[in-house]
Amino acid sequence: MSKQISAYISNETQANMEHYSVTYGIKKAFLIENALDHYLQALYAIPQEFIIPSKLVLNEESFKTVMDMIENPPEPTEALRDLMRR
Repeated sequence: MSKQISAYISNETQANMEHYSVTYGIKKAFLIENALDHYLQALYAIPQEFIIPSKLVLNEESFKTVMDMIENPPEPTEALRDLMRR
């Protein structure tokens, strides 16, 4: 038995979904159910501390901090250098 749900998605997500649906001949309902199923399986399989949100919302102070780090990146640490050598 199946249930119908309703959700708001961004215009970009809708366009991507419709493009994929048309390109591969997959019904949108099938695509959505499989995507949600895969996402939920990943949430169960991956420890919570390794889950990174796909979108971050920053307050003004955090935004300024991030922008400063982008515009003035700190020197890489020795640990980062070691990791990149591998």
